[in-house]
Amino acid sequence: MKIFLPFLLLVFFIHTAAAQIPAGVSAKTNLYFVRHAEKEAGTDPVLTTNGNKRAGDLMRTLKNKNIKRIYVTQFKRTQMTADSMRLQLGIDTVHYNADENGIDLFNKIAAHGDFNKTILIVGHSNTVPDYIKKAGVTNYPQANILDTEFDNLFKVCYTRRFVVGAWRAHVKQRKYGVASAANNAMQ
Repeated sequence: MKIFLPFLLLVFFIHTAAAQIPAGVSAKTNLYFVRHAEKEAGTDPVLTTNGNKRAGDLMRTLKNKNIKRIYVTQFKRTQMTADSMRLQLGIDTVHYNADENGIDLFNKIAAHGDFNKTILIVGHSNTVPDYIKKAGVTNYPQANILDTEFDNLFKVCYTRRFVVGAWRAHVKQRKYGVASAANNAMQ
């Protein structure tokens, strides 16, 4: 019994951690998350000149990453951020409803069978961190992305845990394009 109880606790812990990983992921799964580029003011604004340049930078950054599908919200700024990739690389786009829980996004990714592919998700400053967590990253601490920060690119990939074969999500953050105003202020 002394050996059995720790084993049960280990199995429970591993099962709980694995339950956070979306079904259907594989070692081929790469989820790129980005916040939309710089936008004009207004209810459903378009991108600024700098935002259009950043959309081009995003396309150049990801053009050789084998992106199979792009997910954008119902807002023009996310669609325009993905337009360079969609048009120049001929990548299909799926619209999802922006919300902080990511239910519509993750349901659509599953419905299209994209959890075993490389995809790009364009979101918002208040949704991208939640989507990264929902993708199974348990140690991602950031609450929101600053309003002046547009140059972050996050990549979530998956590896198998050695002991029982459960998947584990990892996130890598990098910068792309011209540094955002938030980064320039820090220098």
